[in-house]
Amino acid sequence: MNFKRYYSSSEAGNRSIVILLFLLILTYQSSAQLTQLVRYEKEQRSSYRDFTIISMGENGIALIRDKQKYEHGDNQWEVILLDSGLNETWTTDLAVENRYHLIGHEYRDRNLYFLYRMGDTDQGKLKIIKIDCQLLQTEEHNYEPELTIRLTHFNVVGNQVILAGYILNEPTVLLYNLDNDQSKIVPGLLLSNAELLDVRVNVNNTFNVLVSERQSKTKKKLIAKTFDLSGAMLLDDVIEVDPDKTILSGFTSTLVRDELMIIGTWGEGIIKQSIGLFTVLVDPYNEQKINYYDFAQFSHFLDYLSPKKVAKTKAKSDNRRKMGKIPEFKTSVLPSRLEETKEGFLFYAEVYYASTNLNNNRWGPANPYGNFPYSPYGGYNYPYRLYNSPYSYSYPYSNANATSSETKMLHASLSVFDAKGSLIADHGFKLEELKIPTTEQISDYVYTANKSTLVFNKEKEIRMQVTQTDGVTLLSEKIIFKLLSPTESIRSDDGYTGCVRNWYKNYLYLYGYQTIKNPAKGNRDVFYINKLKIE
Repeated sequence: MNFKRYYSSSEAGNRSIVILLFLLILTYQSSAQLTQLVRYEKEQRSSYRDFTIISMGENGIALIRDKQKYEHGDNQWEVILLDSGLNETWTTDLAVENRYHLIGHEYRDRNLYFLYRMGDTDQGKLKIIKIDCQLLQTEEHNYEPELTIRLTHFNVVGNQVILAGYILNEPTVLLYNLDNDQSKIVPGLLLSNAELLDVRVNVNNTFNVLVSERQSKTKKKLIAKTFDLSGAMLLDDVIEVDPDKTILSGFTSTLVRDELMIIGTWGEGIIKQSIGLFTVLVDPYNEQKINYYDFAQFSHFLDYLSPKKVAKTKAKSDNRRKMGKIPEFKTSVLPSRLEETKEGFLFYAEVYYASTNLNNNRWGPANPYGNFPYSPYGGYNYPYRLYNSPYSYSYPYSNANATSSETKMLHASLSVFDAKGSLIADHGFKLEELKIPTTEQISDYVYTANKSTLVFNKEKEIRMQVTQTDGVTLLSEKIIFKLLSPTESIRSDDGYTGCVRNWYKNYLYLYGYQTIKNPAKGNRDVFYINKLKIE
């Protein structure tokens, strides 16, 4: 006897629908889940400056702020160490002469480094404070460069502090030895008509320097150099840039993979806005070709525009590309991260619109101490780190001639490249024109072998989007912001309450400032950090 059941066409159709719905629900539930694990709060008085946040990976987070409290001519800087559970493990006050400003920071090998400069000019003395996060000991180094240097980058490798910037408008890298307090100039970098794009420490305790040189309108070069701890050059590669293109920004990888990759943005002429991304592998023994991609070649980079605008932009760009011309679509892009994976490289950036009137000459002088970004929570927001180029529109101090500082964050873009720098896929997430007081990264991502999760915060919700490796969206949802108590609520409602940063593995942290309403205890102004987990 045959016990096999036969279904009618209608029954079979209904059964297929049920199975399909079940699979969709299963995919939705298994695509990703965001959990708010723990929240940290610290009272924020109007007299305090904002916190600077330094990720220490799995070892936690470090906080530092100017308390605006003076004792015996010194200003008190509060330092707080948090473990990965956001528990305070150590606090201390640093006594720093009151004319010194914090201009950079670094965390490496379980040590914190803070860079201060006296006054508001490039001639000020430098102070480096090192905190051993294991022994909880502090040491101070004072350094007065013999030459006036406009600093743009601050890194640490081994016992050497890397101070990079410009001397007489020429890219320069200084090494300051913490063991003997001696300094020297790294040779081979004093180039005229050149821009210092990147200084980055590799995982093997060497460091890269990336310079864009412009000898003429028709002859442009990217110069990548790698040095050891002593400043001896290990690699020197000169890469020809297309004469009709301008390199706007560039990040080097850190040798997690064997390849040294450069990824950044490019444009045309002296215009600050980007036309696309470029990639190139560093190979001093062979001639390399730079891969140029304009934004219309990406699948999801234009997702923040209307469908009609996207179609029109892609069509026009395709036509110009076929005619051998550069596409006309340009936008302002803030590069944030270059990450190395087993398969290749990831590049993360955000698109924004800044309502500022800047000098259109990209190569004009900029004073890195001339205009601290305004903070709505009291005082000025000191830089998170000397990192970007002083001529870049994304550099914290480049808006000295700006008439307004409001920025609309429009879109987040994650580009996926293979080991040779060829574009595989891209992921996009609309940031809903989130208004912030200065140009700053507000979103971040967690990437795994089969999906990416992009996250940002707006008002009282955390926005999350999950996409497959091919860029197809699996999930887009809004999650209610979690506070210390279910009876509390966020009183401030300016549409912007914090930034998201990748922390370690599949964890992120969301930080900012809020006014919290408690029915029993009233309102309080706080600095906060929420720990997020993506599963």
